[in-house]
Amino acid sequence: MNDDNFTLFPLDGHLLALHADALALAIPYHARGKSRADWIIGVKHVSDAQSVHGDHWERHPRGDETLCLLEGSIELVLQADDGAQRRIALQAGQACIVARGTWHRLKVHVPGRLLFITPSIGSEHRKVGGAA
Repeated sequence: MNDDNFTLFPLDGHLLALHADALALAIPYHARGKSRADWIIGVKHVSDAQSVHGDHWERHPRGDETLCLLEGSIELVLQADDGAQRRIALQAGQACIVARGTWHRLKVHVPGRLLFITPSIGSEHRKVGGAA
């Protein structure tokens, strides 16, 4: 619902796109890669490896990513440039900032919901076991 003073939108299936000029727009989730916003905020259900692209590493060269676990239990796996991995357990109510350019992926232990704040463009992905 749009009005001159507010926009009401469902969290499921939508993202909040934040622009440098302080403009905030609700966009459909499928438009994620098409937004020219600086940041996007969303809530996603995490239930299994497929729901968190568990077979891919991800990194964001344009900025840090914040992960806030609202419900459930996940493991954040970080990979250093030398290939060393660090595992961080996240429980409901905890958040973590993944530094700009750090390869990372998620493993779901208990299904739940994850709020993410991430740079809108420039994310990179590679298959687990692939070259950096």
